[in-house]
Amino acid sequence: MTGVDLGDGTTLPADVVVLALGSTPATDWLTDSGLNLGNGVVCDARCEAAPGIYAAGDVASWHNPHFGTRMRLEHRMNATEQAMAAAGNLLGDATPFAPVPYFWTDQYDVKIQAYGIFPPGADPLIVDGAPSDGHFTAAYGHHGIVVGVLGWNSPRQTRTLRRLVVERAPWTAFTATPTPTPRHTPTPALHSAP
Repeated sequence: MTGVDLGDGTTLPADVVVLALGSTPATDWLTDSGLNLGNGVVCDARCEAAPGIYAAGDVASWHNPHFGTRMRLEHRMNATEQAMAAAGNLLGDATPFAPVPYFWTDQYDVKIQAYGIFPPGADPLIVDGAPSDGHFTAAYGHHGIVVGVLGWNSPRQTRTLRRLVVERAPWTAFTATPTPTPRHTPTPALHSAP
């Protein structure tokens, strides 16, 4: 059998396994700084770690008010966008940094795109296509809200469904509507928030 062996002895069957390890933020040099450190430099929603001290990029752990959770992102575009937000706040903007995270990658003939977050316990649902067809889009719901969209060789559908994450659409947008047939564009009801 081909699969992934878990620590409890369970084997999950899999033909392909994608492993994302991430990184550990380099904060050792800040140990005696007086800054709050915890999975990076702990910041508020404006990326402020202490009065007049801001952090951005892979090292910043901040409260994202869009999702109501603390996060630290290791995406290139987040580093750029967060640095601009932190600089603006340092200069007096006082604006929360509340992006919908996204990433993309091209792996040989596969384009993978993701918008939002994918917390443990989120409910996944294939909403377009099928993994066996080599193209699909999945939505992820958490606490009754659409929090993430993942696309596998489905850039148009993934970008279309991104709006549901941005608008914090209710998860019932998917669960109360029959699943579209493969390669069918989701119905207009999927595009509106309550």
